[in-house]
Amino acid sequence: MDFLKKHYEKIVLAVALVALIVSAILLALKISDLSATLEATTDTVPKSSLTNAPRAVLKPYSNAIQALAQPPLWTNAPVDMFKPLTVGPVFPQAGSNEFPVILIKAVRLPFKLLFKIYSYDASTNQGYNFQINFQFRNRTFFTRAVGDGIKDHYEDTGYRIVKFEKKTTIVNDPSLGGNHEKDVSELTVQHAGDNPVVLVLGQEAEEKEPVAQVRCTSTGPIGDYRRGQLIECQRKSYRIIDIVVDSDPKRMVIVDTQTQEQHIIKSQQ
Repeated sequence: MDFLKKHYEKIVLAVALVALIVSAILLALKISDLSATLEATTDTVPKSSLTNAPRAVLKPYSNAIQALAQPPLWTNAPVDMFKPLTVGPVFPQAGSNEFPVILIKAVRLPFKLLFKIYSYDASTNQGYNFQINFQFRNRTFFTRAVGDGIKDHYEDTGYRIVKFEKKTTIVNDPSLGGNHEKDVSELTVQHAGDNPVVLVLGQEAEEKEPVAQVRCTSTGPIGDYRRGQLIECQRKSYRIIDIVVDSDPKRMVIVDTQTQEQHIIKSQQ
C-alpha cells in the first residue's frame, strides 16, 4: 500500500499511456482493413468493360471562336469599299449657321480687381509674389514677378503684370494714435489690346472687359464667357482667344483645345 501511495501518479500515467498505445494499434488495424476492402472492390471491375470516351468534334467550336474574333457586319445599304471612313462627329466650318458654338452677343461688362498683397526685396527695390483677385473668379491668382501672366493651372486670364511701383503715404488715423505710414504701392496690369489698369494695394479697381454670351446649339442654355475661359460643346472643348466688341459685326475667336484649329464666330446681334 505504501508503494501505491508513493507512486500513485506514475501508475495512473502508465495506465493512460498503455490505453493510448492500444487505441493507436486498433485504429491502424481498422485503416488497414478499409484499404484492403477498397482495393478488392476496385479489382472486381473488369478492365474489358472500360472504353475510351468518344472524341468530340471541335469544328463547330472553332468556327464559333473565329466568328467572335471577326464578327460579321450587317447592313441594309450598299457599301463603297473604297470610300474613306469618317471617325467621330463632323462639325461644319465656323461662320455657318450650323456650327455648334453660337455667339448671341458680345458686350463690355464692368468687373472689380483687387491687388491684395505682395513681397518686397529692399536690396533690389523689387516686388514679387503678387496676389490679385478678380471679381468673377472664386480664387486668388498668385503671380511670381513683373512680366508674368496672371494665370494658374485652371485658367489664363489674359492679363499680365507690366509694372510695380513701391509707394507710401502718411495718413492720420486716431485709432492708431495719429499719423502713420501707409503702403499704397501700385501694380499695373494689362490685357493685350487693352489699356493698362493701375491697381493700388488694398483698393478695389473697376475695369470693363468684353464678355460673350454663348450657347451650345440653338437649344442650349446661354452662358457668359470671358477671354481665356473654356466652352464645352458637344463633347468638345474650345478656349476663347479673343472677343471683339468694337467692330461690326462683333465676333469671338475660339480654338479647339485638341486640334488647335481656330474658329471665328460672328455675333447674331
